[in-house]
Amino acid sequence: MKILYAIQTQGNGHLSRAQKLVPEFIKKARVDILTSGPSNNFPTYKTPIKHYQGFKFFTSKSGSINWIKTIFYNNYFQFLVDIFNSPVKNYDLVVSDYEPISAWACILRGVKCVALSNQYVLNSKNVPKPKRYSRIVLSAINLFCPSKVGYGYHYRPYNKNILDPIIRDRIREINTSTSNEILIYLPTYSINNIINIIKEIPVKMKWTIFTNESNSDYNLEGISINSISDNLFTKKIASCYGIICAGGFSLTSEAIFLGKPMLVIPVKAQIEQQFNAAALEKEGIQILKEFSLNYIEKIKEWINSPTVLHINYKDNSGEIVKKILTTNK
Repeated sequence: MKILYAIQTQGNGHLSRAQKLVPEFIKKARVDILTSGPSNNFPTYKTPIKHYQGFKFFTSKSGSINWIKTIFYNNYFQFLVDIFNSPVKNYDLVVSDYEPISAWACILRGVKCVALSNQYVLNSKNVPKPKRYSRIVLSAINLFCPSKVGYGYHYRPYNKNILDPIIRDRIREINTSTSNEILIYLPTYSINNIINIIKEIPVKMKWTIFTNESNSDYNLEGISINSISDNLFTKKIASCYGIICAGGFSLTSEAIFLGKPMLVIPVKAQIEQQFNAAALEKEGIQILKEFSLNYIEKIKEWINSPTVLHINYKDNSGEIVKKILTTNK
C-alpha cells in the first residue's frame, strides 16, 4: 500500500505530529511526505518529496491575523496549478493533516483522503466553543481542506471521532523539574512588543523568548532570545516554571502532558485557537485576549498562582494508524 502523508507547515504542530505518526504508517505501508505552506525548518521524520507554496495566513506584530495581507498576498493561480499537479493519483491513500492542496487534488482525482487534524472536529457535537465566533469562518475551515472521512484530536474525548493528542516520544521520555524560568512562544508578536511587557512585570523571574525573527541566540536587557530550536525548546519546557504561549494545539497538549502551567493568548481571528482557548478555559487554564500592558495584573496573578492541568495521555498512535488503514482499504 502506498500512502501520501500531507502536512500543513504553518506553525509546528502539524509537523510535530508527523514525527510520531509517519514511523507508525511506515511499519504498515510505503509512505511519502508532502508539505505546503510557509518555509519551516521544524524536522519531519523523512524528507518531503515535494513542498508547495500553498496558502499562508499573515499576522501583524500585535498578534492578530492580518486579513488584508492574507487575502491579497496569496498566489491563488499557483495554488490551483499545484492542486492539478499534485501526485495524489500515485497513491492508494492520502492522509492530510490540514494540508489543502492534496485534499482538493483528492476530490478532483477521486482518491481516498482521510483528514487527521484538530481542525476537523471543531464543529463536532459537545466540543467547547467560544461565546462568539463566525460560523462562516468555521465553514470556510472545512472548505479549505475538504475530506469526507476524518478523525480529529482534542484535549478530551468529547465524542467518538475525537482522539487523544499525539505526544512525541521525546516529550514522553524527558524528566521534568521546575525552575524560575518562564518560556514565551508568541510567534505573531514582535520581540520588542514582548520585551516591553516583560519590563513592566515586577515579579523576578527568568524570561526566555523563542522567536522566528532571529536565526541566532542572544541576550537583550537580561532576557534570553532564542531562535526556534526543537532540541532546546524541549529541554527548556521540561524544566520551566511555566509557558506563555498562543493557542496552538500541539504545544498546549504537550504542556498538559508535562503538567506545566500555561498562560494562553490565542491569535486574534484565528478560529481554531479561539476554540482551543474555549476548551482550555473550561479546564481552568488562564486565557488572555492579548499580551499587552492592559493585562499586566492578570499576568502577575498567573505567575503568583498558576493553574496546572495534567493529563497523562496514552500513546495511541499505533491504534490510530491501524484504524485508518483498516477502515480505508
